[in-house]
Amino acid sequence: MLAGEVLARQVYWRMPWLRNALASSRRWPKEPIRAVRRGELRDFLREIGVVEGALTMAHTAVTNLRFEEAGKESAQGGFLAAAKTLVDLLLDLLGPAGTLVMPTNPQYEADDLNRSFAERGALVLPYDPLRTPCAVGMANELFWRRKGALRSLHPYNPLAAAGPLAEELLRDNLNPREPLPHGVDSGYYRFCARNGLVVSVGVPLWRSITIIHVAEEIRDADWPIKNFFERRRYAIRIGGRDEIQVVRQRRPAFGSICVCNRKVRRDLLREGILHEGKIGAATVDWASAREVFDYLMERNRNSHYPYYGVNLLRSEQ
Repeated sequence: MLAGEVLARQVYWRMPWLRNALASSRRWPKEPIRAVRRGELRDFLREIGVVEGALTMAHTAVTNLRFEEAGKESAQGGFLAAAKTLVDLLLDLLGPAGTLVMPTNPQYEADDLNRSFAERGALVLPYDPLRTPCAVGMANELFWRRKGALRSLHPYNPLAAAGPLAEELLRDNLNPREPLPHGVDSGYYRFCARNGLVVSVGVPLWRSITIIHVAEEIRDADWPIKNFFERRRYAIRIGGRDEIQVVRQRRPAFGSICVCNRKVRRDLLREGILHEGKIGAATVDWASAREVFDYLMERNRNSHYPYYGVNLLRSEQ
């Protein structure tokens, strides 16, 4: 299984013509609407730990999700209504003493894959934490734009947070130390340190569990893969002015070609760390951030888990 995943990634991402051919030949069937009773989802989320005063990170996908109320035959509203309903539900469960966190990643990586190392180094990407849209779901987009929500100044995989811990999580994420997006200065690391609960609604958690990158970035200079991180420049809108800031982040090829998410899923399920469930027709998965972090720190103590086939990736530096 692992060899097949590595081979498939290597072939797919190394051959742009193949990706284009597959994309042009696909005829995706329209996915059916997935109906979920709001009350059932609320009860389930409460059972797994989304409760008053908790710290929760949510990954979401609501494109085909519709909420039903008990006694009604069909779901009402479109995906925008579903996104608002989901955010409202999460905030209501956590209450004023709880803190909700959501990733709000802009669309950078897809373009990066088609650029050389030299091109990426010369590029200055724009990021305005008050305006730049996210590319990870309508619920996430609505959440960071809510009154009272804060958004990280770090431009790569920025977090948004609302609640008593929001300022603590996002404080000093952008600084002169050229910080990593999930490293020691990040909200992701602080979320793990506080043992937040990671949940996904409408999308399998193994496809979106960003906290798996905290362990590798905490190791930073001790991470064993040569040239794993690269310096990038961003024009970040701060206080009405664009400031050129330098941060570090994972080279895009490692994320596309080498990371084996399916293996991580199998391992976390085997260890009882990742939990997968379903409410109605919607996927609902969850995991303890501290347990995920501790497991990955132990697994990559003398290795570069969960990256495989790294010797096949030609260095650009």
